[in-house]
Amino acid sequence: MATTARPYQGESAETRINARRRHLLDTAFALMTAGGWRQVTIDHLCREAKLNKRYFYESFPDLDALAGALVDDLANRLIAIGLQSAGDAVGASLPTDVLARQVLGDVVGFLIDEPQRARILFTEIASSPHAIAHRQAAVQAFAQTLSAYGHLHHDAQGATDPIAPLAAALLIGGTVDAVLNWLDGKIPMSREQFLDDLAALWVITGDGAAARAKARK
Repeated sequence: MATTARPYQGESAETRINARRRHLLDTAFALMTAGGWRQVTIDHLCREAKLNKRYFYESFPDLDALAGALVDDLANRLIAIGLQSAGDAVGASLPTDVLARQVLGDVVGFLIDEPQRARILFTEIASSPHAIAHRQAAVQAFAQTLSAYGHLHHDAQGATDPIAPLAAALLIGGTVDAVLNWLDGKIPMSREQFLDDLAALWVITGDGAAARAKARK
């Protein structure tokens, strides 16, 4: 007969499971940033996390699933930061150029403040089928979020012009490459200039796409 997990020291079983899952994700992040993820085993991970292996299996079936979950976790945090920042900027009635700079400062700042976040999200540090599939889904989610926000920002709710997803894909893909190249020192700009120019390019592209869509009506 199945047993029911009981509260321990005032914490529910669900709270303890979630805390262990979070700790495993944080440990996996640390191991990926240190390199050599391909050589990591569940035993190794659990030793680093100071957790029994059974606690690994209560949250993940294998390391591939953990890598995918870590990509999802970073992507969800990034989208939440972007939506919160955009909402705050809209609420403050900021002009478009200031809004773009604020949002990109928050979103890109999350990536470049801890560069391994960008590398795990957008490169092959976690080279596993789950991580690759979840990485592709994350990029699509970013583009869909941007496209939906663009419709609202340009008062084009219900618009069907395909330039919207095209512009979103261009901006997301281009920004990912730009961030990785800047982190690698291939774009010789200060952080402030990089963010200023990136925001300006977003505004130029977004406004140009909206104008082109309206001209076709």
